[in-house]
Amino acid sequence: MKRFLLPALAPLVLALPAAAQDLSVYKNEEASSMLPLGEDVRDTSNKALQDTLYELIALKHDTHQAHWNVEGPLFYSLHDLLGETYQGLSPLIDTVAERKRALGAPADGRNGAVADGANLPVMEGGPIQDHQVLAFLTQEYGTVSQRVEARIEATSDDPTTQDILIDVTREIEKRLWMLRAFQQ
Repeated sequence: MKRFLLPALAPLVLALPAAAQDLSVYKNEEASSMLPLGEDVRDTSNKALQDTLYELIALKHDTHQAHWNVEGPLFYSLHDLLGETYQGLSPLIDTVAERKRALGAPADGRNGAVADGANLPVMEGGPIQDHQVLAFLTQEYGTVSQRVEARIEATSDDPTTQDILIDVTREIEKRLWMLRAFQQ
C-alpha cells in the first residue's frame, strides 16, 4: 500500500512553491547587540578560547595518532589510555567552541588553522615507541596546562569562560597525571 501512496503524492509536493516561507521574519537587528559582557572582555575571552580550542584539537589529534601507532611493551595499556583520553577531549572542544559562539565570535577548527595556531610540536608519522609517546604527550599536555592556567587569570572578568577553562585544566591535568604515572 505504501509504495502506491508515495508516487501519488509526488505531483503535490512538486507543485508547492519553492520559497513558500518568508525568511525576513527571522531578521532581528537587535540580536547582535544582545551579546554578553563588554567588547573588551569578549575580545580577551575569545582569544583565550580560540587559543585553547586550537590546542585541544591538536592534543586530540596527536593523542589519536599515538593511540593508533604506539608500539612496545606498554602497547596495550597505552592504547587503551590514549583511546579514553582522545575521546574525553571531544566534549571539551565542543564546550570551548560553543562558548566562542555565545560570545559572538566564530570558532575556528580548520586543520591548517589548528596547525598554525596551536604552536605545539608535531608528532611524527608512523610507528612510535611507547616511551617516546609518553615523553611527547607528557610534554605537550604539560605545555597546554600551563598556557590554559595563564588564560584563567586573563579571563577574570568573564567567570563563565573562566569556569570552562578551569574544567579544561582539570581534565588536562588528570590526563597529564596518568601519563606521568607510566614514567615513575
